Amino acid sequence: KTFEVFSIGGYQPPSADGLEKVLQSLRLDSDINGGRDIDENVLEATYLAMQQLLPGEKQDAAALAMGQTYEELDEGKVGRLGVKGEEQAESVAPRPSPF
Repeated sequence: KTFEVFSIGGYQPPSADGLEKVLQSLRLDSDINGGRDIDENVLEATYLAMQQLLPGEKQDAAALAMGQTYEELDEGKVGRLGVKGEEQAESVAPRPSPF
């Protein structure tokens, strides 16, 4: 099995500690009998780690405000709907037509 990673030009790489949090549950094939007798828990941890990889440096989806991009979070900028916990979602909610 192979775990491949790619990057996109212009995106900041994740910080070392942010990426370490996500990848720490992965195991080398050599540590698990070449992958032949992989434990279901190890397999699930690998799958979940791959799902958790996020864009940006911080690697922290819980810190993201509604309407905020990962780039804005990394740069300390407020998203289009406001500060986390105080988002103004009503400002972009669909409104019924007057007709």
